[in-house]
Amino acid sequence: MKRRGIQLRAAVIAIALGGCNRSTAAAPPSPYASAEQIEMNFRGQSFSLGDDDKVAILRPAGRPKDRVLKLPFWLGTNILVPGVLQPKEGDYYVISEAVMVKTLDNPDEWLIEAGSTLIKKETVLVTTRTHFRALGKVAPEALPKMLPMIVQFAGTRPFTRGDGKTIEIPVLKEVSLPMKWTLAGAIPPSYARFQVR
Repeated sequence: MKRRGIQLRAAVIAIALGGCNRSTAAAPPSPYASAEQIEMNFRGQSFSLGDDDKVAILRPAGRPKDRVLKLPFWLGTNILVPGVLQPKEGDYYVISEAVMVKTLDNPDEWLIEAGSTLIKKETVLVTTRTHFRALGKVAPEALPKMLPMIVQFAGTRPFTRGDGKTIEIPVLKEVSLPMKWTLAGAIPPSYARFQVR
């Protein structure tokens, strides 16, 4: 009986100590480029974009084709799609399939519609080096498309729509210049015109 009590206590102590020595499981490494990699390779630079429609495969301009980095595409906030995480302030994304809606009060801020082919949401784009030409009056079906860009999510801010309703919309800050056009011929007229400062 006494022996059994000692064995039981030893077993409890072993379990307790074993639980204390366990290291916490490390999170799996991210498949996406780090902030440092993005800043070093793309800040103020153009890039080439691969053909993958699920993950942005990026190559800095002038680099070999086997030197690529990955980033998620910007799909917007409050997206309820399985496997899509909500964006985090400070993270980097690629906007693709975006259209320009209008310039805002600050000449370096644009209201764009960005997201996927199916769902585009109003978003503010803040540019630093890329200056888009004023749009003038454009029919909604003729809004100019944007070449893809690398951006950083800067949170949300209140925005008053034309109907007077105030909503929170995401703000994206320019990181890269627009994607380098790699197809044959000039950039089609359906894309927004810009100059680099």
